[in-house]
Amino acid sequence: MSQGLVAVFSHVVTDEVYTADGRQAAREVGGAGAYAAAGASLVSAPWGTAIVSGVGAADRGRLSAWFRRRQVDPVGLFEVGEHSPVTRVRYLDDGERIEESVLGDAHFAAHTPFPSRSPVAPEQLAGAYLFHDADDRYWHEVAALRPRWGGPVLWEIAVDACTPAGRARVTELAGLVDVLSLNVAEAAALTGEPDARDALAALPGGGLVVVLRCGAAGSLVRHGRRTWRIGVAPGPVVDPTGGGNAYSGAFLAAYASTGDAPGSARAAAAAASRVIAQYGAPVVGPRERDETRRAADQVTVTAITT
Repeated sequence: MSQGLVAVFSHVVTDEVYTADGRQAAREVGGAGAYAAAGASLVSAPWGTAIVSGVGAADRGRLSAWFRRRQVDPVGLFEVGEHSPVTRVRYLDDGERIEESVLGDAHFAAHTPFPSRSPVAPEQLAGAYLFHDADDRYWHEVAALRPRWGGPVLWEIAVDACTPAGRARVTELAGLVDVLSLNVAEAAALTGEPDARDALAALPGGGLVVVLRCGAAGSLVRHGRRTWRIGVAPGPVVDPTGGGNAYSGAFLAAYASTGDAPGSARAAAAAASRVIAQYGAPVVGPRERDETRRAADQVTVTAITT
């Protein structure tokens, strides 16, 4: 295990994906953790990303091999029970989706990778990706470890935390991270602002980097007084599952190595485009990284005057 890893703290599951007409389209390794780690690996050095997640004992070997094919270190996989979580993803006619934990919410929660589960000393982390809601126990651990963590911390906020009543709590917790990533629907639910730019303006500020993911419209990135509109990378959309997670993981990995917010967003857009061009996350190697870098060069960046 090398030092300087970007650690992805998030669930790894098996996704059963169903189309709007009820047809099962795929059964793939998924979950925010899998997609974020694959996205990070696409824009970082080989084996520069580690996954931290609970998995079932019967699945650990298979999942470890899955991550190795993407040059992600599986050192942070820890066993909980016999089976890993399974999520049923059903797409609706309008493109939205409904997710259901097949083995139950309690089973899913038991596999949560709390920050204390990291196999890497906090000082040796190049960055940390967190996907969670505003749960007190989880953030108590983050607060305790944050002074020792090396590199930036990105919080991809879970939709459960995005309510008007939770806005003050999200603002408070954002003070513990360096990057906040969310999509337009989550931002609207949190701020009450349906327009993306208005929602971005209503989100926490200061030195925080805010990434607002806008789907086919690209993304908005704000850092301090500067805001950029980021385009999308060219490519087909076969399955949008995991695109936002891949974007967030890739953004963190790129930002951890460069500190360049718009440049990291271009890399993230390219990684997300590659992920949604197929069912499941792609394998990752030199060719995939080269293609992702070339795709990032085609992503537009426009400064927005505020």
